[in-house]
Amino acid sequence: MNSNTGKRRVFHALLAIVTGVLVMLWPDALYYIIGSYLIATGLVFLVFKAPAVIVAASVVTGIFIFVFPSFIPYFFAFFLLVIGIGSLLSGGFTLFAVIPLLAAVLLISFPDIISIIVAAFLLLYGITTIIAMIRSRRNEKEIIEVY
Repeated sequence: MNSNTGKRRVFHALLAIVTGVLVMLWPDALYYIIGSYLIATGLVFLVFKAPAVIVAASVVTGIFIFVFPSFIPYFFAFFLLVIGIGSLLSGGFTLFAVIPLLAAVLLISFPDIISIIVAAFLLLYGITTIIAMIRSRRNEKEIIEVY
């Protein structure tokens, strides 16, 4: 993993954790928080030169949430499907592909508990990303020490 991808993943993970906490604290402001999160995610992806489809999906979904707040479960599920399918195509069947796909299915199935699902997804995604990066870095150091 190059340093640009690593920095993007750290920013995105921290943004997800902060947003998950905000959703838990202020579930009534969900559409402001999620719309802002998606636009901020798109900007992070743009700055770190992520694929254009991911940038566009994030920003457009965030804007749609601001314009049509009653459709949050469906718009956010769409974003999660894009992330999950992108992860499947680029990295295979991994936890980072399964979590967004599972959250998308839950959002479509249970839109009434969107705040709980979104907060849980964001916290789980952010924390697992940080843990995976720490493990990866630890493994890289162990490999270097062996040689």
